[in-house]
Amino acid sequence: MMASIPMMIDVKGQKVVVVGGGKIAQRRITTLLDTDAIISVISPTVTKTIESLHIQKSVYWQEKVFEESDLDHAFLIIVATNNSAINHWVIESAPKNALINAVEDATQGNVQFPIHLKRGKLSIAISTTGASPAFAKKIKHELENEYDERYQAYMDFLFDARQLVKTANIDSNEKKKILHSLINEELLDSHLQKKTLHSLRIELHKKASE
Repeated sequence: MMASIPMMIDVKGQKVVVVGGGKIAQRRITTLLDTDAIISVISPTVTKTIESLHIQKSVYWQEKVFEESDLDHAFLIIVATNNSAINHWVIESAPKNALINAVEDATQGNVQFPIHLKRGKLSIAISTTGASPAFAKKIKHELENEYDERYQAYMDFLFDARQLVKTANIDSNEKKKILHSLINEELLDSHLQKKTLHSLRIELHKKASE
């Protein structure tokens, strides 16, 4: 069993190599699209979606069989072919310090893609470490109902409020008190968010003038 820990990784500007062009490769690519990673797909054939992303220049598809040199300078390697021998070859060819997601056998890699719920800046990952993907999906469904689409705007509101408070000329305890007061379900209302930000700016300006 993998001795894994949850971790958020910034792949912006990093080279990500996806070996394989099927539906699983497509799902991995879809997860990575908003990360600004440089995504290179190595496969003789790909799904229509991956081909469309290549045409849009969202990914770079190399229509060929895998070669070891394809992994040069790779930060993250996703091994997603339907050929066990090729998958093993890719893993064996990976640079020593590369992150590897092995779709066929997760224990052969060092990175997993957990089931993931995203609401703007809110990101929740769910993993059962392979015990029950079905149960992980059940939890995601429950979380989707609990943290609905309103939380995307709420996260933006909390971010904006935090930036205001961080730069305010008040002591740290008071900053914490203000930020904790904003963790309130009533503030899921977008109109109340605007009013609160406006009031917060006025309040912080007054405090800075005292």
